[in-house]
Amino acid sequence: MAGNLALAWDTEGLALDAETLRAGITALLEERAPGMYFVAELDGVVVGQTMVTYEWSDWRNRMVWWIQSVHVVPEARGQGIFGAIYGVIRQEAAAAGAAGLRLYVDTSNTRAQSVYAALGMNGDHYRVFEEMF
Repeated sequence: MAGNLALAWDTEGLALDAETLRAGITALLEERAPGMYFVAELDGVVVGQTMVTYEWSDWRNRMVWWIQSVHVVPEARGQGIFGAIYGVIRQEAAAAGAAGLRLYVDTSNTRAQSVYAALGMNGDHYRVFEEMF
């Protein structure tokens, strides 16, 4: 949860309410909400996490996986941690038959936009980055 709180502050300048965030994470982990976490470790220490949720796409007639949050601890940034997590998510989504991956990034968040664009994702409204399979 600390990673999600840090993510919101680092990327959006939001100080989220920990209890609300905890409730959402718990729903996901208890499988009351559709999604999962992907975690990266280096030498047994968690250095990155990404939360993914699923949404049915009527016009694709398949699920689309939404990357909801990404956090890499400051000391591990610039080492390709998110790129590695993204590669695993992409592989898992394709294997599950998902139509593709999508995420929103605020237009003022140029740092995050450059990271996602470097991975080959693209999009233009509110910066919706997506890669359809």
